[in-house]
Amino acid sequence: MTGSHAIPELAGFRAGAPLRVTDVTVLDPADGSVHTHQDILLRDGRIAAVGASVEAEAEVLAGEGLVALPGLWDMHVHTFDESTLPKFLARGVTGIRHMGGAPVHLAWQARLRGGDWLVPRMVFASRILDGPRPSRPGSIALTSADEATAAVAQCVADGAEFLKVYAQLPPEAYAAIAATGVPFAGHVPWAVSIATAAASGQRSIEHLDGLALGTSTAETEIRAGLSTLDVRDPAGMFARLSELNHVAAMTHDPARLASLCRVFLRHDTWHVPTLAVLHAKATIGTPEFQLTPYLPDIEPALRPAWAGSWSPDAAAKEREQAVFRHSLHLVRELHQAGVPLLAGTDTFVPGHSLHDELGLLVRAGLSPLDALRAATSAPARFLGVAERFGAIAPGMAADLLLLDANPLDDIANTRAIRAVIMGGRHIEIQS
Repeated sequence: MTGSHAIPELAGFRAGAPLRVTDVTVLDPADGSVHTHQDILLRDGRIAAVGASVEAEAEVLAGEGLVALPGLWDMHVHTFDESTLPKFLARGVTGIRHMGGAPVHLAWQARLRGGDWLVPRMVFASRILDGPRPSRPGSIALTSADEATAAVAQCVADGAEFLKVYAQLPPEAYAAIAATGVPFAGHVPWAVSIATAAASGQRSIEHLDGLALGTSTAETEIRAGLSTLDVRDPAGMFARLSELNHVAAMTHDPARLASLCRVFLRHDTWHVPTLAVLHAKATIGTPEFQLTPYLPDIEPALRPAWAGSWSPDAAAKEREQAVFRHSLHLVRELHQAGVPLLAGTDTFVPGHSLHDELGLLVRAGLSPLDALRAATSAPARFLGVAERFGAIAPGMAADLLLLDANPLDDIANTRAIRAVIMGGRHIEIQS
């Protein structure tokens, strides 16, 4: 993922006619600049010009009083339902990174290449690479280095743009995946330390996976507990994981975290905290739970757990809340150390959850500008396409949001979307 990445140039749809957005405030997270009373000329799916007065033959979109922002990316998505894709776009998410491949994604890749399909730009993972008894449907079960090498070759042949690794991978299979040189990201396997994952070249670590463990003074005892988990008993496994995560949070060593931050910086290891899902787990059954209004938007397979079929007891809720508070602390420390962060959500509610994530990043200690960067210029840098995405400047892709209020004043203003422009095509947002 350090070089040019295979994002479709126009996401499989035709650019609109030339469009001139007039008299907007341009907020560019890439350099932190804010320029008022600007015109933005969009032509052939790109930004052609930005300036105080741009004259051109083009359709005019009046932007007085609005703030222009680059389109947002959700860098941790699981969706298999085509009907969710326009929902991402309508909520300002113009790019998504799929974190677990499925057969439907092959069809989506083909459609992006060959059709006029107005959906977010997409980057596709392989099928999940896991240990001999995977916990996620559709995963590839691996027990050895040879099996892992063969699986990587098959995933690349199937069109995966990067590999998704998971919790139960044996160390020898994980090492073989790393040795192929194909970019990989995902969970840190239970039997692999987070420092080893970074040194092995894992490009991003999701959900702060392995970080609390790696900074705990009880790491040895927790690892012994992880080795006894039984994936054949999902309820028991997740309950025990919750207990072990709580132990890790309660035995935090700041010196260990500082040492790991240096490792992450040395190996350019990115983190995708997915605070939105951690917050949902910590608040389910409480007034702070944010998903209730959005339940109809959650994919049917995921909806029952969040609609009430999963109801942790009081002790479990207290543990999850403590783990969430510790996660906020870890994110703040990572950011202050300069470790790069990406905004991702685990999906839950297409589009809406990314705005939740931005708010939680600010709650963790990021400035609104830095939170915006985690969903705009940082994904572009991570994917190796910063010359085309993540900023408002000539030559960039014409993926923009027009907001009624400035998110630098209040990060919640990213929800105040007046219009989305995707590849130069104007999408009106109904209030």
